[in-house]
Amino acid sequence: MKRILFNTFFPLLILLSCQSVREEAAPLADRDPVNSLIWGQEHIFSSRIMDEDRPIIIALPKGYEESAANYPVLYLTDGRQNIWHAIGSAEVLTRTGNIPPLIIVGIESTNRSRDFSPTVADNWPGSGGGPKFLDFIENELIPFIDGNYRTHPFRVLAGHSLGGLFTASALINRPELFDAHIIMSPSFWWNEQEIVGRAADFFQAYPTLGKSIFFGIGTLESGTEQGMRKELQNFVDVLRANQPEKLRFEHRELENEGHMSSPLLSNYYGLKFIFSDMKVPDTLFSNYSNKAFLQHENSIRAKYGQDAKQSAESYVQIAFNLRDEGNLSGAITVLKRSIEAYPFDIHLMNFLANAYELDHKIDAAIAIYQQAIATSEKYNYQREEEFAAQIKRLTDM
Repeated sequence: MKRILFNTFFPLLILLSCQSVREEAAPLADRDPVNSLIWGQEHIFSSRIMDEDRPIIIALPKGYEESAANYPVLYLTDGRQNIWHAIGSAEVLTRTGNIPPLIIVGIESTNRSRDFSPTVADNWPGSGGGPKFLDFIENELIPFIDGNYRTHPFRVLAGHSLGGLFTASALINRPELFDAHIIMSPSFWWNEQEIVGRAADFFQAYPTLGKSIFFGIGTLESGTEQGMRKELQNFVDVLRANQPEKLRFEHRELENEGHMSSPLLSNYYGLKFIFSDMKVPDTLFSNYSNKAFLQHENSIRAKYGQDAKQSAESYVQIAFNLRDEGNLSGAITVLKRSIEAYPFDIHLMNFLANAYELDHKIDAAIAIYQQAIATSEKYNYQREEEFAAQIKRLTDM
């Protein structure tokens, strides 16, 4: 099956890309003129291991309270600084079906050089607290999050600068703790690149390591022959030469970004890469079957939580190609799944009803139009008359 979109269907894709849920709202005159947008909740966590109170920011995905789903967790170092853009990136990527909904846990820094350094450095007083900080995350913070929120077992650790060094150190020292790592502009210069020196032995010791790792750094952070870009490249070269069989990684240099601007894009592209296996594989476009499609959808939900899904555009693309080839059964299977994933999307319902009609399943088409009417009423889309007219047309046939 050709992986293409026809120009005649492009307007629908534009509508789908802009589609969002419009919540039921009170008339403007009845609304409170001042509303607070809550992006997360701060918890003061009393840590026995760290012997101090640790500020933790927890951001739940949209719809968490109404859902019974479990969610992967992104643990973010330098939480207060980085959680702002992390929440925004996650919202966009979730809404477009690039990643599943996530719980984001930002760990606020109190002493970065102490907590993020894996070993003692002579010129950094108080350094070398990384192993203790990792103990805190593993033995106190993760059990707290798992015990108080509906978490899925899939965990991601992300860190920038010294936090990137800590994230890489966590991978090497406790590879079982996180499933994926986003390593942003890491301080691999620490103790004369000692972590680069450890990398070969580590990757050789875990030949089937099934992890996903993203490395991001700005092109303005150093030159290519020395400095942070070169030190990161050294680590990546070791990984490439000793890459475990099941390990996936991407190394991306971000054009015209500096050390403090690159984390936004590194986090965005890092999340997108880690969950890139959610996408329908190319083999399904060239050799589609309902069984293979549903197996893929079920596999990503098992791996990343029951709310994992494709983008609406991807479902439309597959269904449109199947319909064009005359495989109406396949198109209907894909569109039924798309409505399950996007229950507010009346464009997908309209497409499914059309596919049912082409397949001479008139009662099924009418039922979908009825569902579209109810959805239009719920979200104030104002398309009830249009769908009612379709029902009348089908009833009169």
